[in-house]
Amino acid sequence: MKNQLRYGKLKYISFVLLNLLCLAGANMLAAWVYMNTHNTRRHRYSYADHWSIVVFMLVIDVFITIAFNTLNRVLMRRALKELVESIKHVALSFVLLALVLFTTKLGADYSRFTVYLAYIIDLILLVGTHIAWKELLRRLLKRGRTPTALLMTTDKFLDEGIDTLTKSGVDVRAIFLLKAGKGQSRDDIDEVQTEDEATACICWTPLDRVYIYGLDHQMIPEKLKHACEEMGVAIDFVDFEYRILELKTVANEDPKYGALSFLEGKRDIPFPIRRVYWITQTEADQHRGFHAHKQNCQLLFCPHGKIDIILDDGSNEKKTVTLDGPRKGLLLMPGLWREMVWRESGSVLCVLASEYYDEKEYIRNYDEFIAYRNRETLPRGDGMT
Repeated sequence: MKNQLRYGKLKYISFVLLNLLCLAGANMLAAWVYMNTHNTRRHRYSYADHWSIVVFMLVIDVFITIAFNTLNRVLMRRALKELVESIKHVALSFVLLALVLFTTKLGADYSRFTVYLAYIIDLILLVGTHIAWKELLRRLLKRGRTPTALLMTTDKFLDEGIDTLTKSGVDVRAIFLLKAGKGQSRDDIDEVQTEDEATACICWTPLDRVYIYGLDHQMIPEKLKHACEEMGVAIDFVDFEYRILELKTVANEDPKYGALSFLEGKRDIPFPIRRVYWITQTEADQHRGFHAHKQNCQLLFCPHGKIDIILDDGSNEKKTVTLDGPRKGLLLMPGLWREMVWRESGSVLCVLASEYYDEKEYIRNYDEFIAYRNRETLPRGDGMT
């Protein structure tokens, strides 16, 4: 409940009050039905008797809401999920009330028919009023505003990701840093620390989308993926096309021992390494590649020789990056056509990939690549820079 109150205090309280109003209204209606369908002269139950049990029911309702978090993601819940959670809320309230009445031996003092009917009516009212109230709040919150988002990134790409989204007309309301360094937060944007906080922020702010910048899709926490799917919030990539990296290198004091270059997945490059391959014994002026990837992030480097990487983003402009030593790496994000040209015989091309091999993930036809790029609606960074 702490996260709900942090990101949507008034909205959360409004749902708590709405639950209590529904329960009170359900009891009024149930008591009226009971009193008008029974001969009250011969029956020992009265309105006054029933109102005393309503207090128990209201207290139990608040306890169930807090203890079992039955308002979790309520603002973004879909109709079926709302029905399931409302049934859960009413069922738990009824069971706890039954336990209270049994242990206190007060059950005989109240009409069971009225209690049963009150909870049935309460369930109907909960589902209906929740759906109507959520729709009203969403319309009021979205009226006349720009699209809002949570940005998931690392400290290395924070400012760049915010600038890219801002230029695309997206209002970044919150950031979720999967790998943060000291002093990398932004005072003007709320920073969430955990998946639960991120979920609460998405729901109660509420946000339209979650954008990923400088990360492989495998780094998105599964808990957050499921939460966004449940709430109908899309997770999209907004990224740079490529980056030239200087690989960490440690030179020995004695030149004859050479130097050690290295990198680590999810630290030096923004993805876990799932596949490694290298191309050798290739003659000069040979062309290879001619494909793009839909999801695969890659780091290319040439520990020996010289290789040109020709990059194409589907526009008329192409860029060439020359890999000519073990200290230089080329980080490629998905959706970029590449061609490799061997400038020296025997040059070695090494590739670190974020995905296991999957032929369906490749785009090998250039016309299909152009169509794929044209279908993309996501904002990009500075592009071919």
